[in-house]
Order: sequence, then C-alpha cells, then structure tokens
Amino acid sequence: MSSIVIFLLVLSFLVFVHELGHFLAAKACNIYVDRFSIGMPPRIAGFKWGETDYCIGALPIGGYVKMAGQEDAPLTEEEREKDYGTVPPERWFSNKPVWQRLVVLVAGPLANLVLAVVLYGLLAAIGEEVPKSMLEPRIGKVDSAYPAASAALYEVPEGQDTVAREGEPDAVGWKTGDVILRMNGAPIENIIPDLAMNATLHGDGRAHEFLIERAHADGTSTRYSCAVTPARNEGDKYPRFGVEPFSSVLVANILEDTPAAEAGLQPDDIVTRANGEIVDRTTFIELTQDFPEGESLDLMVARGGETLHLTLTPRTVGKFKSMALSAPTQDPEPESSAPMVALIEKSFSEKTGLQRKDRIVSVNGRPMGYEALSELVMESPGETLQVEVERPSILFGLLQRRAQLTLDLPVDDARAIGIAIAPEFVFHRVPPSQVVPEAFRKSYQAVHTTLLTIKGLIVRDVSPKDLGGPVMIFQVTRDAAQMGFGRLVFFTALISINLFVFNLLPLPVLDGGQILINGLEAIRRKPISMVVLERYQTAGLFLIIGLMLYVTWNDVGRLISDLLP
Repeated sequence: MSSIVIFLLVLSFLVFVHELGHFLAAKACNIYVDRFSIGMPPRIAGFKWGETDYCIGALPIGGYVKMAGQEDAPLTEEEREKDYGTVPPERWFSNKPVWQRLVVLVAGPLANLVLAVVLYGLLAAIGEEVPKSMLEPRIGKVDSAYPAASAALYEVPEGQDTVAREGEPDAVGWKTGDVILRMNGAPIENIIPDLAMNATLHGDGRAHEFLIERAHADGTSTRYSCAVTPARNEGDKYPRFGVEPFSSVLVANILEDTPAAEAGLQPDDIVTRANGEIVDRTTFIELTQDFPEGESLDLMVARGGETLHLTLTPRTVGKFKSMALSAPTQDPEPESSAPMVALIEKSFSEKTGLQRKDRIVSVNGRPMGYEALSELVMESPGETLQVEVERPSILFGLLQRRAQLTLDLPVDDARAIGIAIAPEFVFHRVPPSQVVPEAFRKSYQAVHTTLLTIKGLIVRDVSPKDLGGPVMIFQVTRDAAQMGFGRLVFFTALISINLFVFNLLPLPVLDGGQILINGLEAIRRKPISMVVLERYQTAGLFLIIGLMLYVTWNDVGRLISDLLP
C-alpha cells in the first residue's frame, strides 16, 4: 500500500509541476483560467480563488488547466458560448497572439525540465550512499564471447590521447580492473548507463573509440587506444561489448575454521588482487570456486591504508553452481519461509526438473530452512540430495497447478575460502561550486538518452516491446523508494525529463501537437481549417489511446513473464 501511495504522490507532483507551468504562463498572458485540477474528473474537492477553481479530481492519472478558448477538441460556437460566454474575448486563449499561445504551451514541458534540473542539483548538493561501481567506469568481468575480450590494444605514449593503430597490437582484450578514460572522445561516468546504453542505442554496426588505462602491480599504468564494435550472440536482444561493472571484493564476514580465518582476513578488508591479477566480486568468486584443489592462492589485501599479502589454500565444499536460492521471508507460514529458487540455469532445470520459484521445503524428509540447507550443501560436495519441492500455482492454477515433487539435486564440488562479500557503498556529494554544472550535466545526459531512445525506436535499434506504461513506472518508483530517498529523487527527475521530451513530440493531444498547429498558423498567417483540426485531433486521440494500450499490454506481458518459472 505504501508503494502505491508513493507512486501516486510522485505522479501527482510531476503533474502538478507540469500544469503549474501552463497555469503561470496563462496568468502572465492574462488568459482566463477556469480550473486548475490535479487528477481527472469528477471533481472531489477544492476551492475557488478569484476566477479559478483549484481542485482535485477523482482519477489520479493526470491533471489539466482549463483555459477559455483552449480546446483539445474543437468546440461548436454554441458550446463555446455556453462555456465561456461571460468571459471577455480578449482573455480567450484562442484570441491571444500566437507567440503568447506558444509560451503557454511550452511552459508545461519546460516546467518538467526545470524540475529535473532542481532535483538533480538537490541530489548533488545533499549527496547519497551509492554503490562505488556507479561512480567509476571500471571494468569488472570481461565475457570471452564478446568483442571487448579480443579488442586490439595499442599503447598510447604519455602526453597523447591517440595513436595510429597499425601493425601488431601491444595487447589483446580488455581486462578486469581496466578503467575507461574516454569513449568516442568523451569521458563516461560508469559502465551500465553509459557503456551499455551506447551499445544498445547505437546498434551493433558502429565501432566505438576507447582510451583505457590498465594499472600494474608495481603501481605504474599503461594507456591503450582501441576500437570495439558491440555484437549480439545467440539469445541476445541487444548488442553488447561484453563487460560488467567492477564491484569490489569487500569482506563482510569471516566464517570460523576456514582458510580465510586461518590466513587472518578480517571484515572490511578489500581483496584487490589474486595471484597477481586484479579481481572484482564476480571474477574472484569464479577464480576461487574453480581453483585447483590443494594449490595456494596469493591475495593482495587493502586494510585501512595498508596493503597486505596473504597466502591461503581454498577448501573444497559443496555448492549449487547452476542456481541461486533466495533468503527466506519473515512470513510465519512454513512454506513461505522455505528457500526459494531465485535463479537457475536452463540446463540444470532440464536435468533435475527444478524450476525458478520452486521452494525446497525438506531434504530427505527433514524440514530445512535456508541456513541449514546452505550448511548441508557445503558439507556434501559431489553427493546428490533428495529434496521435497513445493511448486506454487500461477494465476489460480490456470498457468501452472500447485504441486509437490521429489527431486534429486547433484551438489557440485567447489573451492571456497570462507568469506561473505558485500557491495561497497560510498557517500557521494559534489563540491558546492559544482552543484549547478552537475545538475545541468545530468539533465542534458537524460534528455540526450531519451532522444536516442526515440531515435532507436524509429530505426528499430530499440524494440517497442521494451516500452513501459503505468505499471512499469509504478515498479521503477517502488524500487527507487526501497533503495532510499536519493534514488527516489533521481528517478523522479528522470521521469520528469521523459515527460518534458514526450510532451514536446508533435502528436495531437500532447503539447507538442498544439505547438505544431500554432506554429503552422504563424507561418501561414491564418488559422488551420476546422475540418483539418478535427481530423488531426481525432487521429491523435486514437494514436495516444493505441499507444497507451500497447505499453499497458507490454506491462501485462512482463508481469505474466515474471510469474512464470
């Protein structure tokens, strides 16, 4: 319920700011404003101040400013006389000079842009706790199946940013820990929004220029120039460079009687290198679990301001490498507190019959919670566990019936050192002198990305199936609120930018459509004919309704997909 309230508050706030822009501009142009409403009719509450009725509508899905002579759909003379017959003609929107009408129409979207700048500035000024990976363009795992792993790297001499890429390369492939200094001549902020979005929005036919920096164990570094074209592999929806963001190996906890405890690792240590190579969370886990049995592993560890070198021998334990279980909920029902399959590889699912969202309620007839099952798995390398599984019904049994199954699950051998790894968070706030530039830079980035997305939809680089409607906006708002106030402010600004751009599209019913009509009137020096206007508005209305139905259909499809195994 609280998520719905937050969503409605955010939506209403964005609508209020948008309509406030129209309202203030209309008042400044001495246009008669009959009503300022947050929410659509019927009116449920409000007050009248001066000539304007300020109210709240029963349907919390928008808002409007009702001005004399401003018609989303053309009215007859009788209808105009009935609605605004007592209003002096010089105060009608339609009788104002074109430039004043344009000011009123542009003011709504412009208010959303101003709001986004203010929110980005607020966030930059107060700061927030964010994952460190969001603040640096540092490369984590490099997937060997994608272009980044085989990129030809040419060393760039000190004092230069480019080099002629001729002959044999100086190195091949990006590595974990490399930092992207520039992409297509400009710095980037982090991996996911910048690198991944560029790969998606520019398609798989464009080569991108990179300047990267590689740190060495002796403290020196080398800069390389390279060109990489993102590519799709089987099953990929969009092209990829094939890299993940860098997430530190921050030690959160040490298990007793494990190699990590015996070697002297401590909570808050950060493992920076393993056997001389830079590691992040993903690459360290993969290196450790597949490490040769009985061999020693050398770790470089950052503790406070010191650098330590520790040697340990990973121990063989049991592990489900092909699936991940989610921690139990606090639900008092025993079935809900049983471990649930959160992720599972297709091959493992086909081999065992286990599916995503199945709950493992017991092992060998013994009820078992998440902790007990984890311990049993660790103690059972190479063995097979017979588990009792509760399979939930989906959509009242229409898509999947509730079932109880007994399945055999093979436990993999894996090496482990006995640590729990946590994400590294840092507090990020820009200096006061940089708050305003940062606010405008973030706003520009968001507008640029939104325009690239629209272009991608037109040229088919982006699938329209990825468009979201009200349900997606609700989910994004809910998730942002759960991550904290800072993320909620960030996503509110992002939605406001989307409203700014979307409302300026030259589509009837939207502000952009009205701006187009008035702009044509200014060029022709006479109004558009009523017949053309009626057809234009009707076509636009059907287009908007069709678009809303389409994105809502996408939302429903995603909800059903999420319910399925």
